[in-house]
Amino acid sequence: MTAEEVRKLFSEFGEIKSVVLFQNSIGQFGFVCYDDPKGVDKEYGPKCAAKAVEALHEKEVGGNKLYLRPALKKAQREQEKKTEALRYKNSKKRCNLYVKNIPSSWTDVELRQVFGKYGEIEQIRVDKS
Repeated sequence: MTAEEVRKLFSEFGEIKSVVLFQNSIGQFGFVCYDDPKGVDKEYGPKCAAKAVEALHEKEVGGNKLYLRPALKKAQREQEKKTEALRYKNSKKRCNLYVKNIPSSWTDVELRQVFGKYGEIEQIRVDKS
């Protein structure tokens, strides 16, 4: 998309102050900045951006699905990355399950068949005492 096409697409949500586009190895991305033409309402830009996100997020344009979100400062992006990494790590914590009274004839294979349908099994340890 050209800057003019982006401006046309986003102008229905408010007065655009600037459009900046970048290209990298993954694809094209950019920033649309809304500003109150009268310079009075400090909430004008964020309100326009929120309307654009609501209307255009995941909308297909030119064969590509748009991904929209409010722009964040670098420190906010870094904090968000840390939060996501921590959430991912916590979701992968081990969950040990103690099972009692299983038939003594069962092997790891039978246990994997019975419990494998509920999720990935990392390890099975049978204590035959």
